[in-house]
Parts: sequence; structure tokens; C-alpha cells
Amino acid sequence: MKKTLVVLFSLLTILALLLTACGDKATEEPVVVTDEPVATDEPVVAPESKYSQAPMLDAMDLPPVDERVSDEPMVVPVVESIGEYGGTWHLATWWDEAGNFLMAIYDPPIRWKADYSGYEPGLLLKMPEWSDDGQTITMVFRKGLKWSDGEPFTTADLKFWWEDLALNEDVGFNQVPWWARNLDSTPITMEFPDDVTWVLKFDSPQYIMPYILAQGFWEWRPLMKPAHFLKQFHPDYNADATYEDLDINDRFWQTGGYPCLMAWCLEEYKAGESWTWTRNPYYWKVDAEGNQLPYIDTVEIEMVENEEVRLLNTAQGKYDMAFRATTNPTDIPFLTEQAEAGGYHIQPGWMNGAGAWPGWIVNMDYHEDQEYDPATETEEAVEIRELLRDKNFRKGLSVALDRERLIDVVWEGFADAKNFTISPQSPHFVSDEGQALFQEWAEADAEYDPDGAMAYFDAAGFVDADDDGKRDLPSGKPFTLIIDQGDWGGERVCIESNEIYKQNLEEVGVDVVINNLIGQPDWGIRGDNGLFMLRNTHASELDLWTYPDWIFPLRGAGEGTRAFPMQGAYYSSGGEMGWAAEGPAKVLQDLYDKGKQMPTVAERDEVIWEAVRVYIAEGPFVIGASGDQPMPVVVKDNVHNVPEFGVLGPWAPGSPGNTYPEQYWIEQ
Repeated sequence: MKKTLVVLFSLLTILALLLTACGDKATEEPVVVTDEPVATDEPVVAPESKYSQAPMLDAMDLPPVDERVSDEPMVVPVVESIGEYGGTWHLATWWDEAGNFLMAIYDPPIRWKADYSGYEPGLLLKMPEWSDDGQTITMVFRKGLKWSDGEPFTTADLKFWWEDLALNEDVGFNQVPWWARNLDSTPITMEFPDDVTWVLKFDSPQYIMPYILAQGFWEWRPLMKPAHFLKQFHPDYNADATYEDLDINDRFWQTGGYPCLMAWCLEEYKAGESWTWTRNPYYWKVDAEGNQLPYIDTVEIEMVENEEVRLLNTAQGKYDMAFRATTNPTDIPFLTEQAEAGGYHIQPGWMNGAGAWPGWIVNMDYHEDQEYDPATETEEAVEIRELLRDKNFRKGLSVALDRERLIDVVWEGFADAKNFTISPQSPHFVSDEGQALFQEWAEADAEYDPDGAMAYFDAAGFVDADDDGKRDLPSGKPFTLIIDQGDWGGERVCIESNEIYKQNLEEVGVDVVINNLIGQPDWGIRGDNGLFMLRNTHASELDLWTYPDWIFPLRGAGEGTRAFPMQGAYYSSGGEMGWAAEGPAKVLQDLYDKGKQMPTVAERDEVIWEAVRVYIAEGPFVIGASGDQPMPVVVKDNVHNVPEFGVLGPWAPGSPGNTYPEQYWIEQ
């Protein structure tokens, strides 16, 4: 009986299932496909986000932060602690590019390390790779990078820069850069095989080029082109556009809404007054806990051209972080006195890194006319150039300078007496042998010796021919040494140091005139065209391969070359401009071409040392007075994660951008 009931129950169950499956279709409920979650008794849990974002982004219509930080975000180490979101960074600038702030939003493909010991990937996923022969460089960017408006950043943007701008002869403001040329000066070959891969092919080994893009903001800026935004202003893509339109709108530091890749992007620009930069919602860096950077919401910059006003504003605590707002080491005691009332402190350990501050560039290619024509050049101009090229004359200029007196007057003791070098912190000279050579370079022709100066001048034929107490050209013609005075290194420094140097030179018979060009167009015109004899300068640099101009004459005046403007122009233009190099300039150019083909840092440093020995033997080509001064970096007491070491003299390392300002934070 029990067995019969079990069988009957099973049959009834099967019959019920069959009836359900074959029920009346007229009464069947339709199946509705929907994106709405199915109601259940259990709560629906959204996938946990890997990353967090700033509260100011919560109200914006944006994709999830996980989709915005790229597939392979950079994880940035913090200096002190994980930060808090919020706040506004107030600071000042003195020029229309706001270049001191552009140094803070420093995001090239390869970047200087925060400790200045070398380079590391930035926008790139990994360091570049070279072919066995050193002639092909392959760089791979992080996947999923986006411009600040959410559009993808890919190598198509680089292709647009290369083909539609750099190689386009109609675009005069964005040309083939100096590093993108073969030995015969023809443009190199670039390939863009996929969205993240960039291939550069040279006709000879080139182990320097990728690191050049790490220099400051100026080397990467011409390449950082959002094609989707700029095509509307490009005549090849918009028949109504002009190249003038393109030039005006292609300025991310002045065009509000210009898509950028940095931590903050420009929102509003008021010419001559102010800038407002706001956080990039698609920024590709996070901290170790997955918080999307930057921590600070907004940056407000005011235009303050007057150095004294910037100093007073800084002392009153108006700026949250002041890098280069005031640059004179002698201001440190005053700023320290005002620190408690201003709610700030002087950040320790920040140096200028000066190799010569002040210094004077000696123009080895002096000529009189902007439109140089050797057929009409005067005999006097040729003779002056030959005198400036005479190393006895230059050594006389150097030992005539009383460096200790200059330091007492100009720096109040905040400097070391030395001749021109690059920055003492340069990694080229970290070895014992390198340190010894650097010291020899700093001491060469740096001892104050008026009698020695007169002996050098006599050896150059630079004597008093007419017994009027003033030295004349070797031909006997009267000569006045003209020192162009600008504000390179600070207006007060230039004025005071030029007066001391003028007195020193007059004491050994040199007739000197200071040509005051501060704030005048002629300062740029005479410098850019090589029309000066001497001009005051501030010399500093860490890596001579990536910013070679202090030693290697590779570019023309206006492009960067210091003492050899015409011979540098010949090199950079492939012989179309300037003069063919000879003597020391040719030796230095050959050394650069040799060094960039060396695959190791040690081999390249050896070549740098060869070039320094040329400067010691044949120079000085820049007269240095002092260097290695500290820098006044002012930080409000509620600001965190600013490191206690930095180098602000040379701009090429990207300071303070190499210390990751996106991880600075303001305690609310």
C-alpha cells in the first residue's frame, strides 16, 4: 500500500509539471526585458570601487572614478601622509605664461625623480626601449589615458602634432624640435603602430632623446596636442579656420577649457590679472590608498610683476606655497621674522643650484647687425669679435672680478665664490673623480688678481695705445666694453653686481658702459640675435645632455645657446643659418654628437668631463661670480607633503613639479 502511494504521488507531480509547461497561451503573462534590478529580499550590493574621488566631483555627471583614472594609473608616494581633499592654492606669477606654475603641473612622458637622481616613467608605462643599434626608440604610454574632457589620449594625438603641425611648413609656431633631427638635420622618422606605442627612428645611435622630454614644461608642451580640440582651428580640417586662430587657441595656459593631462586645467584666464585652474576629473594618478589625485581642488594665481610687492605679499602669508615668488636668498631673514604672523615657515633644504649667480655670458659670435651680412660687416666689429674670442682676454675679464666683495655686497654672505659651472647638485659629478673635476672647474680663473688680469690683457694685445688710461683694441682704436643689463637672476642682483664688476674692470683699464635694458625689448632682441658683448645671466643646470645649452652650442640665439649663438644656429638649422663652427665650438659640438651615441650613463659622463676640460683650458665663455645659494621657499603651516629638499635654480628638472604637487594637501 505504501509503495502504491509513492508511485501515485510521483505520477501526479509529473502531470502537474506537464500541465504548467503546456498551459493556455492566451492567459500566459508576457516576458518583459528590463535593466531594472529584480526585486528580491536581499539588498543589491554595487561592485566595490578600487578608487575614491574628491567630493567636489560627486555632483558632476561623470563616469565612475575607476573608469577615469586610466587602466594603469600611476601610484604616487606621499611625503608625510595621505592627504585630505579640498582647498585652494593661492600663488603669484610675474609673466603671462605663469611659467612658475607650469613648473608645478609637470607631467611629461618621462620625468625627473623627486630626489633628482635620474628619471622615471610619467605618462609612459615603462622606461623607453632601444634597438640593438641604438637607432630606434620605442615608448609605450599607459592604457586608458584621457584628456580632462574625457576624450582618449592616444598616439593619434602625437601623430597630429607631428604630421599636421611640426612637419607642416605653414605652421611657424610649432616646428620640428631640435632633438627630432638626424645628423644631416633632416627630420627623423616617427611611427604610431597602435594607440599607446610611439616609435622614433634615427640615422645614428641616440640614447638621449627621451630624457629631453623631461625638461621643464617647454619640451613636452609642443607635443601635448588634443587633436579633437585643435582640429576645429586647423585650416586642414576647417576651411574657415586660419593658422592665426590655431596659434591663439593652442595655448593651454591662456585658453579656458583647453583639454589637458595635468592635475589642474585652466578654467579662466584674465589677461594681465589672474588664472583659475581646477582639478582634472580624469587625472591618471592615485595615492597608495586609491584616492584620485590631486588633493587640492583649485589653484588661483594673481599677476604681480613687481618683485618687491611679491615679497611683501609672501611675508604677509598671502600665498599657500611660494616657489619662485621671491627668489633672493637675502630675503630669508626678513621672511623668517614675519613667519609666525604670516602663518608660514621657510621650508628647509631648498637650494637654488646656481653654477653662476650672477654671471656674464661672453658672446663668441659678436656682430653688429641683426640681418648679418659678412660683406658689409665693419672691420671694427670683426676686431671686437676676435678680441672676445681671445682666451687671454676672457681670462683677464675673469680674474679682474673681486668675487668676495661682490658676495658681501650682493648676497650678504649667502653664496660661495666660484667661477661658472652648472649646478653643484648635478649627477654628472657624483663620483670622486667627478667631484675633483667640478672643483677644478669652479676654481679655474676665479682668484681675484688685478695684476694677472692686466698681464692677460697685455697678452691679448689689449693695451692702452694712446696713454689715456683706457685700453684699446689691438689695432689701436678706442674700445668700450658694453655689458647688457637685464633682470635674469633678479633685477637688484643684476644692477648691484654689474656696478661692482664695472668698477673692477675700470681698475685694470677697461672702459665699461652698462647698457640698462631691464624691461626693454632690446634685451630680447640683442640676446636673440647675438648682438651683445657681455650680458648678465643666472647659470644652473643638472643634466647637460637634456639641456645642453650651457656647454654645448647646439642651438641659435633665442633658442637657448649662450656663448655661441651663430655657431649654435648653424648646428640646429643644418647649415641654413648662422656660421659653421670652428675651434672650441666645433670640438664641443662633436663631443655632444659622440656622447648621445653612448649607451651608458658612465660613458656619457666621461664625455661631459671632456667638455668641461675644454672649458677650463679654452674658457671661460661665461664669467661666474658666485653660486650654490639657498632658496626661500615659503609654505603655510597648514600645508603638508612638501619635501624638505629641492633645486629651484635650473628649470629643466621640473621643480617643484618633480616632487608631485598633486600630493600636496591643505589642512582644512
